[in-house]
Amino acid sequence: MITVAYSLVAYRVTGLSPATCEHCLAAVKLELIQVPGVVGVDVDPAEGRVSILTDGPVDEGQVRAAVDAVGCTVEGS
Repeated sequence: MITVAYSLVAYRVTGLSPATCEHCLAAVKLELIQVPGVVGVDVDPAEGRVSILTDGPVDEGQVRAAVDAVGCTVEGS
């Protein structure tokens, strides 16, 4: 038997809005899906939220760096 535990984590992100273009949304997804442990990404520009699905531990610093790389910022500490 194989058991895989998934976790869904949502982040508030500045720099996203309903006016954010599809190219920019795709860039956010592309950066985040490359973070080790991230297996899915959903971006909700209207809410300024990014949700990631993980299959194990994920380095939050790498998540923040990926978001920063596309010109956005994860809110909070």
